Order: sequence, then structure tokens, then C-alpha cells
Amino acid sequence: MRILIFSLLCIVLSPLLIAGVIIYTWRVRRISVRQNISGTANEPLGGRLGMHVAGTRIDEAAYRLAGHLPSYTKLSRFLLLDVLGFASKISGFKGGFFAYPGERPSKLMSMMSHRTDFFDRSIRDSLSRNENSPKQFVVLGAGYDTRCYDLDLPKDLDIQCFEVDMAPTLNAKRKALELAGIPHDHVIFVETDFNQGTWMETLLASGFNPNLTTYILWEGVTMYLVEKAVRDTLSLVSTLPRGSAVGVDFFSEDMLKGNGPYEKMSKAMHRAIRYYSESLIFGVPTGEQLSAGVESLARDSGLTLSRFEHTGSKEDKLPPWYFFAHIDNL
Repeated sequence: MRILIFSLLCIVLSPLLIAGVIIYTWRVRRISVRQNISGTANEPLGGRLGMHVAGTRIDEAAYRLAGHLPSYTKLSRFLLLDVLGFASKISGFKGGFFAYPGERPSKLMSMMSHRTDFFDRSIRDSLSRNENSPKQFVVLGAGYDTRCYDLDLPKDLDIQCFEVDMAPTLNAKRKALELAGIPHDHVIFVETDFNQGTWMETLLASGFNPNLTTYILWEGVTMYLVEKAVRDTLSLVSTLPRGSAVGVDFFSEDMLKGNGPYEKMSKAMHRAIRYYSESLIFGVPTGEQLSAGVESLARDSGLTLSRFEHTGSKEDKLPPWYFFAHIDNL
């Protein structure tokens, strides 16, 4: 009944929703893409905004930020997100896109809530532990992530935050933070190019201390990099002090290549990413044990896979193809 009421409300409100979609897509193609600002950064942001307006995971920083980004305006945020949030709250429907932490096993519609929940737990468990807790928090490929602005941690924790990304995206975010009035003096912004292997050099030049225990959030990035860049990054993580960790996600190699049952999905995924003028490049191999490829990557760099989750289940017609990992330097 809830999903029926939600659907009916969306039909009634469809003129507003369509207008919001038109404004959003126009701004992504005509502003973000043309200025080399990441278009795919809007995907996880959209997921978190959906959860926020539905009231399942509050992210006030993301909501305020969205009103000033190249991809959004306050008007399109209202037309698209606030309207959906209204329909969700009136109907009581919180499934799929709005769910948090979401169903398990997660499906295509709920994978973003699963991903968000996994990294929320990974960050919280690392930064709040009693022994050898990280003193630095680095967001690699920060995009429009807002965890540096709403970390729900004890007030006495002294953590230095760094956000690392390509210059166009980072500058657009910094401008939006200022316009939204979101305090960000505690964050050091670091411009880099991940495929060029320079991120650690620029991080060090920005005040990063390689002798301090560090947590690195590396969400939604590996699939756009060449394999060498992925391996080089993990190798750099292994040079950090014991107790450091990285939270990271991977697509499967089979899905990227369109092998087996993934042929149609792979074509659709590649086509969707090309919309943002970006390309999917790297995926991890899988076998009988789904975590084998990720374990091998971690082991090759002297790291340990401590937590592993995935979308879907082996019993599905479309087996798991998206993996979430917490990797420790033990």
C-alpha cells in the first residue's frame, strides 16, 4: 500500500519532478562536464540526498551543499529532491533508493544505501576505537562527500581532515561550501591526479604526516582508474603506521567486461557512465570465493582484508558484482 501511495503521489507531482530532472541534467552536461567537474560525484550525493529528504539518514551538510553545486540549484533541489522526500514521508515508503541501512542482500536500487552504510560503519569503527585511533582522516576522490563536516564522533577527538581530488571538482566543492556557509577550516583541500600517482606527494606538501595513524576513505574511485594506479595507492597505504586503514569499493572484472550473465548490465553501465564523459576501467577478478580478488590486491601490498561485503547474493540470476572492503595495515 505504501509503495502504491508513493507512486500515485509521484504521478500527481510528475510535472515538478520532470522539471527538476531537466534542470539537473542540463546543468550536468552544460556546466559540470564542460568544466571537467566530476559528473559521477553526483551519484553518491544523490543517494545520500534521497535518504536525507526521506528522513532515513540525515545529512544536512549534503543538503545545504547541493543548493550551490554546478549540478544543482536550490530550485532543482526542491523540484527533484524535496518533492520526492514529501512523497516518501506522506506515503511512509522508505524502500530502495531511500532505505538506510537498507535491505540485505542489497539490490540495484538499494546498493547506494548499502555502500553508504558500509563506509559509515568503517569510518566510525576506525576513528572511535580506543587504542591507536587514527589522527588523520583522508578522503581520496572526495567529490561531494560530506563526512568531514558531520562526523558523529566524541568532541575530544583531534582528527585532521584532508580532501583529495582533481582541481575542477575540488574547487567547485570549496566554492559551494563557502556559499552554503558550511564551516570547513578544519579541512585541508589537496589537488591531484590519481592516474598520475602524485596524490601522496601533494598530500605531504599540504601538511599530511606519514608518521600518524590514518584512515583513508576511497569510495567510488577505483573503477575509473588504471590497475597500476589502484595498486600504487594500496602500496602507499602500506607505508603508513600500523593501525592505518582504507575503506574502498570495487566493481567486478566480469561485470566491466560483460562476461557471463553481466552482458546487458555491463553495456548499460558503460553507457550510463559515458553520459558523464567518464569511463569504467578497473575491476577485480572473482572466483568461488567472491573476496579472492580483493584479498589478493590487499595481500600484494602487504595489507589485510578485514571486512568484505557485496551487493546481491550468489543465488541471484545476476551474481554479486559490487564489493565493499575495509583493508587494514596490521
